[in-house]
Amino acid sequence: RARSMAAHGDESSDDDSSVGNIRGSRLTEAATHVRSSRRRRISSVLGCQRSSAALNLTLSCGFYLVSSAGMSIFNKCAITALPLPITLVIIQMLFTVGTTLVGWRSVHIGSLSDALRWGCTVPMLFSAMLVSSMIAMRHNTLGTVAVFRNVAPLITLLIERLFRVPIQVSTETVGSLLLIVVGVIIYHHETLALSFVGLMAICLNMVFAVLERLLQRYLLAQNPVDISKPGMMLLNNGCGLLPNLLLLALYQEPPEWSQRFSDISSMGWLMIVLSCLNGVAISYAGLRVQQLVTATTFMVLTNVNKFIVILFGVVALREALTTFSLCGVILAIGGALLYARARSRLAPTPTPPPSADKEAELKSLLENAKGPQAA
Repeated sequence: RARSMAAHGDESSDDDSSVGNIRGSRLTEAATHVRSSRRRRISSVLGCQRSSAALNLTLSCGFYLVSSAGMSIFNKCAITALPLPITLVIIQMLFTVGTTLVGWRSVHIGSLSDALRWGCTVPMLFSAMLVSSMIAMRHNTLGTVAVFRNVAPLITLLIERLFRVPIQVSTETVGSLLLIVVGVIIYHHETLALSFVGLMAICLNMVFAVLERLLQRYLLAQNPVDISKPGMMLLNNGCGLLPNLLLLALYQEPPEWSQRFSDISSMGWLMIVLSCLNGVAISYAGLRVQQLVTATTFMVLTNVNKFIVILFGVVALREALTTFSLCGVILAIGGALLYARARSRLAPTPTPPPSADKEAELKSLLENAKGPQAA
């Protein structure tokens, strides 16, 4: 009987052990399934964020390229219709201020300190950039301005080095930028014309543009201000009017208003209006893209719009495209592609960081996923 009870006990212990093994196996499978599902969820969230960031970057850069190319075309047509550069810039800035005030609910300025930090610095360079650009358009051909503006990325690299902005440079990046310049010069070699005033205006415009973009990036990405994009547009154009009023008196343009405005044709007025509309678009696009790319990449985007201008001239204006000029276009586009490749090798563009809520959620998911493994 004792042996029977012992045998029965052994059978019971074997059954308990089997049940325990089954339960342990099921718990392990459940824990593995939970960890796997959590990892898939984390990967899905991160993948959606990367896709959204890539789409945002592509659309923002595309919108900036179109508006930047349109700005060159419409500004040249507008300054031809109204050859008063400072007056034309003031008209464009007043139009932008009025357009921004129509949607005043979207204007947000966090504090007086933020308003002063932005309003006393960026608008001055912004105004100088617009005026010098318009004067360059006034005294040069569109092709000449397009050629010399292509050296702006090299100036950007020098200024970034001067201000110790962290950026990686290689022989390939510098060589590709030089290739862009050579290609566009070859394209425009037959029509290249330059005056002293025009040369000075182009050089000053490039310096002002580089400094303005670097300062904007500092106040947007490195030491950000609490100001919405419409608020920045309002400050840029509103505060930028003050130095332009002084230049208006210095250049003595008001006495010419009556004659110049009476000579504007209907097509001329259309070009002026389109330049104003495009000015609003490029103000927003420039601020948006500036948050996503470096200053040098931003200047390269500005150079790429020259090819949109070339395509517009060939298709819409029936401009001639010879074999020699086509070689220049191929060299310039090839240089842009080489530059993009070199930049991706040096420092791939990071995706924007997730928001605080999503970051906390991801952190919680990661901790929960590690929990069963630690147990």
